[in-house]
Amino acid sequence: MTAAWKNRNFISFKTGKLFSLLGSLLLTLFLSSCASDKEGSIKPLVSEVKDPVVFKIEGVDGHLSDNIQAYMNTLPKISKKRSMMFRREVRDEASKALTALGYYNSKVEVKLPDFKNEQDRTMLISVDAGKPMFIRNCSINIVGEGAYFSSFDRLIKDSGIKTYAIINHSSYDKLKSDLLTNARVLGFFDARYLSSVIMVYPEENAADVFLTLDTGRRYKFGDLIADEKTRKLLHPSESVLTFKSGDYYTQKALTQTQTALMQTGFYKSIDLSPDLDKKQDYTVPVNLDLERQSYNLMRTGVGFSTDEGPRILLCWDKPLLNDYGHSFSSYARLSMVKQDAQAIYKIPHRNTNLNYFYIKLAQIYTDLNDTESRTSHASFHYVDNFHKKWRRDYYLALEYEDYEQSKERDYPLNLMPGILLSRRESSGGIDPHTGYSLSFDLTGASECITDQSFVRLVTTLKGIFSPQDDTRVVYRLQGGAIAGPDSRHMPASLRFFAGGDQSVRGFGYLDESPRDKSGGLIGGRYMATGTLEYQFPIGIDSSRMAVFADVGTVFNDAYESKNNMLYGPGIGYRYLSKYGIFKIDLAAGFSDRDKNVKLHFSFGPEF
Repeated sequence: MTAAWKNRNFISFKTGKLFSLLGSLLLTLFLSSCASDKEGSIKPLVSEVKDPVVFKIEGVDGHLSDNIQAYMNTLPKISKKRSMMFRREVRDEASKALTALGYYNSKVEVKLPDFKNEQDRTMLISVDAGKPMFIRNCSINIVGEGAYFSSFDRLIKDSGIKTYAIINHSSYDKLKSDLLTNARVLGFFDARYLSSVIMVYPEENAADVFLTLDTGRRYKFGDLIADEKTRKLLHPSESVLTFKSGDYYTQKALTQTQTALMQTGFYKSIDLSPDLDKKQDYTVPVNLDLERQSYNLMRTGVGFSTDEGPRILLCWDKPLLNDYGHSFSSYARLSMVKQDAQAIYKIPHRNTNLNYFYIKLAQIYTDLNDTESRTSHASFHYVDNFHKKWRRDYYLALEYEDYEQSKERDYPLNLMPGILLSRRESSGGIDPHTGYSLSFDLTGASECITDQSFVRLVTTLKGIFSPQDDTRVVYRLQGGAIAGPDSRHMPASLRFFAGGDQSVRGFGYLDESPRDKSGGLIGGRYMATGTLEYQFPIGIDSSRMAVFADVGTVFNDAYESKNNMLYGPGIGYRYLSKYGIFKIDLAAGFSDRDKNVKLHFSFGPEF
């Protein structure tokens, strides 16, 4: 016995009977859906099933039971009184559910509820699945210009449709859809199936699969279609386009271009899509419509952390100043221990997102522990992101700082060249499964042209990975060193301190460093801190508990490092919101001098 699933069905009706049946059906539906109330107005009737049956499936479990239940869910609610009328339909749907998963020789029996028992509303579906049907011959072919694209091979392999596998119609239909979608993503817009057949032999529990996709010729990008307004808006960001007329079409190129345009910050909305109705001569034009970002963007924010207390943030940005892509951004941030303001003027170079210059001006006031500092900063930067995954920020900074550190007072002016290397990878989202960030910040100065001579290096590594889907391991390492003739007399803002949410928990914010004879903090030339944290679920939605251990030291000479060790074990709670991660940590701080217990609050991403 054979059967074939093909792409067309043939049904014949006598025309007169068809219209008669349709007319009767429409009239019946109209009369049954309306009723007259006491005042004569027409209102719809609401049909409610007061005693709906429930289905119980026995004889199979797992994916077979789940699929039968899914088919049952497509049926209308069945009242107990009418269950006998639906008995055959329930049996047929259960058989279809099994057939879809390759069980063609199944036996299904349906037992009705006990009408003598008012409490019994169970329709029992007893199933003998029988032996599954296996694929005997499997022929899946890709022909045309796309035959050698490996993405088709991966889809076929991942589908599970192969010789000796159990036939699964859902997997087969998904494979057909995925292959056709992949063809269009690669620019094969004329792709079609030359054959799409499953030959079934129930008596032999065997099936033959024949599937051939002809990709046809591959299309190329045509002209970029845009109105005059959009072309003018596109001018400062043309460098981010990842395709040009004549390139082979890929959906990936369109997606990358749309993402790059969004990253410029110049546009409020971006509509980029192929115009398939106008494709010809194996080229397809691309439509682009841009809406300019607001001339001024104002943002305000409030926050709180145990490091700085309450915080207020005010931001003013001008995303697009002119046709050359220049932009301006600024902010003012106020807290109990620090007030700072910053302005940045950005000038694109070869690529708006990857290569640019910017000028930074900042004013910072700090009043924390034994530090009081007023810093004026001006710097010129060149950022280069073209070197694979590394971001390179070359800068020249001029900084004047009037500070008092414990009993030391000074006001140096330093001209400092430097380079900041950084890279970051993440699985994405507010709560990534994996990721890391790594940075190296090297700067220095010379007394030949400035007040001090020194070299300063800070290295930071932060990362996260997931041993299981709902657990996280977070780690952080940071090290810093200052060398040179003036390394013991650095400006306060360039010295090293430890303690706080992002350092060693269990200690106050930047409250640990070497001290002078009076007991005042003087900062250190060297710093090293580390964190290891394990997060695990606690049975509450969007919540995890954490256990962690922090360790660190700040010192001026090697012999001090062992005496200045800091330890911060503790426990914490993490709440995952759509805006960020809210963190509460209770940590015990241990050092040679004292023991502390600190409660830390913070909000933001993991790294």
